[in-house]
Amino acid sequence: MKKLISCSVLVLCFGMGSALAKQHAPVREQQGAPASMNEAHMKPNMRGDGPAIPESQPFKIVKYDSALDKIIAPDTRIELLAGYFGLSEGPVWVPDGKQGYLVVADLIGNVLYRINPDHKVSVFLYKAGWFRNADYHDVGSQTRRGRTFVLMIGPNGTTLDAQGRLVWCAAPEGKLMRLEKDGTRTVLSAGIDGKRFDGPNDVVMKSDGAFYMTDSNWGLRNRANSPYRQLDYQGVFLIKNGKTSVLIKDTQLGAPQPNGIAFSPDEKYLYLSAGHALKRYVVKADDTIDIDHPVTIARTGAGDGQKVDTRGNIYTTSGAAPGYVQITAPTGKILGRLMLPVIGGEPKRQICATNVAFGDPDGKGLYITACENVYKVRLRVPGILPGPAGIAQRAELKY
Repeated sequence: MKKLISCSVLVLCFGMGSALAKQHAPVREQQGAPASMNEAHMKPNMRGDGPAIPESQPFKIVKYDSALDKIIAPDTRIELLAGYFGLSEGPVWVPDGKQGYLVVADLIGNVLYRINPDHKVSVFLYKAGWFRNADYHDVGSQTRRGRTFVLMIGPNGTTLDAQGRLVWCAAPEGKLMRLEKDGTRTVLSAGIDGKRFDGPNDVVMKSDGAFYMTDSNWGLRNRANSPYRQLDYQGVFLIKNGKTSVLIKDTQLGAPQPNGIAFSPDEKYLYLSAGHALKRYVVKADDTIDIDHPVTIARTGAGDGQKVDTRGNIYTTSGAAPGYVQITAPTGKILGRLMLPVIGGEPKRQICATNVAFGDPDGKGLYITACENVYKVRLRVPGILPGPAGIAQRAELKY
């Protein structure tokens, strides 16, 4: 065995290959828990200003608690479904007959892609983030992808409604959208109190049909300094029965840029990520949340999108870099992390984990958007699926 780090936490390493749609073989190693969850594997920031040539690293499963073995097998392999995306985000599994397919947003490409089980990639929806042919010089915030400066004018978070229709965040347009069965588009919400959203980020649906959406200023060029900004806060919004109301503002959330959002399996709690912390809020009978008594579940590892499995474990993503998925028990105990592969060398690649989605007919496929790539691992526990399947799952679960 090849020694990786000297500690007492189980780490599973997988060799990397250059071909797409390839599973990587495992090597096992015993290691120890880091003194801090922010130690070496959290560094360096490889978004753009990290080392000139980042070192290649294999996929690793880092175990902090033995309960992780009940969620993912120690010899699990990671599968690279597809690559060469602009900046992948917003994955959602869409059932289709006995199988299904994955829809993935591209923040740079301004499209929604479809990835079939055979790894074939096609455009699912054109102009999904910025629709109009008018001047776009004031929309889409600038970011880095590797060494490249890019504009994010594409769509972001996605989900399915109670009828299985796609719902997505058109961040540059400042709108929450729904794709009808005939291919037409419906605006579910374009703002509040006569003011447009700054950049819808992520969205989740409650079983009663209400949508919960995070909004940040990433949809605007120059973000908070944009002259076109209309809201003086970033927040979380409730879209229900054709009405939009604010649930919580960033000043009340205690951190800027509300991002990932998910429900506990029983929908008694709403999880929100802001900064890199994961907070839990009680959901009231009227679908609002108790903003006065939040519980901080994790203080790190929740920089971007998130989902929840049928046992209540929360899967959060690191965001920019290094790319990993953190698995946290509903008690707040961090069970482990899935450290995504790093491909070193020049030209420098974007290394991140932006969001996750559960899929496959049994719900045990975990799909991970990682900027240029999309990965998949198989779990031992099914996740809560979106749309009609998720409503049925919640109805069958016993608490």
